[in-house]
Amino acid sequence: MTRALKLGTHMAYKNWHRDLFSIDASQISALLFVRVAIAVGSPLLGFALAGHRTAAVAGGATAFFVSLSDIGRSRRGRVGTMALTTVCMLLGGCIGDLFGGTTLADETLIVASAFIAGWVSNSHPGIAAVARFTALATAAGVGMQIADPVAILAVLLGGASAIGTAYAVWLIYDTPPDEKFMDWTAGAKRALAGSDAGLWFAICYAGACAFSLFAAEQLGVKNPYWATFAVIAVMRPEGLVSLRLVIHYMVGTIAGVPAATLLAQMATDYELVHIAMAAIAAAFGRLGFALNAALGYLAFTVFLILIVELARDSPVPPSALVLTRLYDVSVGCIIALAGTLIAGFALRRHDSN
Repeated sequence: MTRALKLGTHMAYKNWHRDLFSIDASQISALLFVRVAIAVGSPLLGFALAGHRTAAVAGGATAFFVSLSDIGRSRRGRVGTMALTTVCMLLGGCIGDLFGGTTLADETLIVASAFIAGWVSNSHPGIAAVARFTALATAAGVGMQIADPVAILAVLLGGASAIGTAYAVWLIYDTPPDEKFMDWTAGAKRALAGSDAGLWFAICYAGACAFSLFAAEQLGVKNPYWATFAVIAVMRPEGLVSLRLVIHYMVGTIAGVPAATLLAQMATDYELVHIAMAAIAAAFGRLGFALNAALGYLAFTVFLILIVELARDSPVPPSALVLTRLYDVSVGCIIALAGTLIAGFALRRHDSN
């Protein structure tokens, strides 16, 4: 390891623990919180009360991810990105559900979707978000094996709920500024070319997902897809310069497991309380990503675990649940960290040549 590489690695995580507690108060928005809570809570509550818990989870999760893909300068651009996220998540979930049950098809689907997400991860912000969320939906479709046909309707209504609440806010308070803007034509060209990420990161990203499935199976993890979720969500394309962010993501993700378990146990036998907690966690997640990376991932993990437990509807002792999920997520985070380091070394070597 050269001196420059050591210095770059040191600078990447220097003072990360101090940044862990720093919050950009200027990004706090009560309106954003309420908007996401309503967008996510509506499909969760509606389908749960109708007796379709799996559909409720699909609709609530879609609304959350579609809210996260609110990217662009114009209303038209933002709605287009959110609509694209809805359609791609529906396709990813259906493909994962339909073909994930056959031999080796589940691993192939997840690795392929992860490779695409890794390839476009540093192109257009909207395209990168859509690709990553589609990979998550594909893994969820494979892992949960969604058989409820109402879930398709729930996904569409979840996306519509996120778009509708966003548009209502824009009509009243105008469209907020967004610096994550790039021309879609230029962005599409960059995505196809794999600009600023390309083959190196795509291979590392997909390889980390494949390894998470293999490692989880070898380690006796009951549901290996939790480790894969962690890899897809946590790993970053910038190499060593994103190491500090990856550590923040890991801390938030791992800390979210016991927090979610505690909330789930508090809401035992109270479905409406469980749904309310999930919607609030989603709202904190959307706001948290703007305030602090670790806070955003903590809320995101809480939301994800709460809605999955809502769909399972099977009482699990607190200690067993927290230990199982903590083990799964920790395995995924460690693999994501290793993958980021390997991608960073490969990128530096490629640039030096």
